[in-house]
Amino acid sequence: MSTFHIDYHGQLVPVSQESANTFLVALPNRPIMLVRKQDSDGADIWFEKDTDNETPETAELGTAIETKLAG
Repeated sequence: MSTFHIDYHGQLVPVSQESANTFLVALPNRPIMLVRKQDSDGADIWFEKDTDNETPETAELGTAIETKLAG
């Protein structure tokens, strides 16, 4: 498990990588468990755990995580 920070709306937010595709994001108002899955075209889709759809918030957090991991 690794921990790093992402920039989310101008704030550094801690993220703990729980597994290869599961991330705990400690947002100021509430923690959120994100799960990365791939669609049929191979694109990453980010879901809140126990849900089945990507939201603008989860997509934005997922993009920030991907950017951090790629850098």
